[in-house]
Amino acid sequence: MQLSRRDTLRAGGGLVAGAGYAATTGPLLATSATVATQNLGLGVPLLDLLTQERLDPTLVGERFARLAASPVPERMDVLAAELTAESPAIVGVQEGALVERDGEPVFDFLSLFERGVAEAGGEYRRVAVSPNADITLPAAHDGEEFDVRFHDRDALFVREDVAVEATDAQQFTVNASRRLDGRRLVATRGFCRADCFVDGVPVVGISTHLSAADRRIRYVQAQALANQLPEERALVLLADLNSRPLAEDPSAYSLLAGQLTDAAAATGEPGFTCCRDPTLDGGGLGFRLDFVLTGGPARPLGTRLTAVDDAARVQAGDQRLWPSDHAGVVADLRVGVEPGRLGDVARALVAQALGTDPFA
Repeated sequence: MQLSRRDTLRAGGGLVAGAGYAATTGPLLATSATVATQNLGLGVPLLDLLTQERLDPTLVGERFARLAASPVPERMDVLAAELTAESPAIVGVQEGALVERDGEPVFDFLSLFERGVAEAGGEYRRVAVSPNADITLPAAHDGEEFDVRFHDRDALFVREDVAVEATDAQQFTVNASRRLDGRRLVATRGFCRADCFVDGVPVVGISTHLSAADRRIRYVQAQALANQLPEERALVLLADLNSRPLAEDPSAYSLLAGQLTDAAAATGEPGFTCCRDPTLDGGGLGFRLDFVLTGGPARPLGTRLTAVDDAARVQAGDQRLWPSDHAGVVADLRVGVEPGRLGDVARALVAQALGTDPFA
């Protein structure tokens, strides 16, 4: 194949950009990439029922009825449109719940988010899912008795032009649990991973949502995650850590931020991401739980929040609800290839020269 002058100049431009980055971080070749993370937000305080002294089917039924009547599809459309407008290469989402009544789906948050992305003109695909807590509770409402299933999931989506080499999903071995009415309920958490190529440059994306129940459990989960982070490739950890930067040490945040770079803090833009009222009808953002953390040959350039303007609210009867109790975080990065990884360097060179990844 013979390259045109334009293709040659395009490849040269990528090398020049990479060379400037190499002077400060070491990679031989680099490209720009935008990534994002968003906790979708269930919309009702359902899991706090596990902290009660006993299971109350009537209370479960009331919470479920409130969720079933809420504008979940419209909320997912707003979140999807806001993120699609940023055109991120990789998107991590948390609380992508599947909610069922007697085995029949009521809301599939991931599918609704996916549909919203497509309706907003985005071309993305779901490439990895972490199956987290899967809990069924007895419920009673309006004279009926039924079971409510809540299946929590984290996920990774990639833009259509992003190649994916491999994926993985794991559950943490240490999780919060409780025995209620003779049954043990486990709030399982985990993470999912996708080894991607953005403009031919390898980028590992990970989405996770650490335990909200106990600081010690969060720390153990963070340690398990830290032990599996790649060192030689650009890494983006897209996470709701349930751990604040100013939390008492040792914390999940301090452990992970000690090994990685907090994109918002590094660029001087650490806006609050959490937490509005769980019912989404009020409350303000007062601290940070949602993060883009980078590692390896990845340098943050800037961050910004999504789903924070009043225009993002959704009408529900006489109320205007926020699309989630969390803001989204978008980060612009410069990601590169380490000189020692010759195969990755070759792939990136070809992809930048052709304007597409022929190995995708």
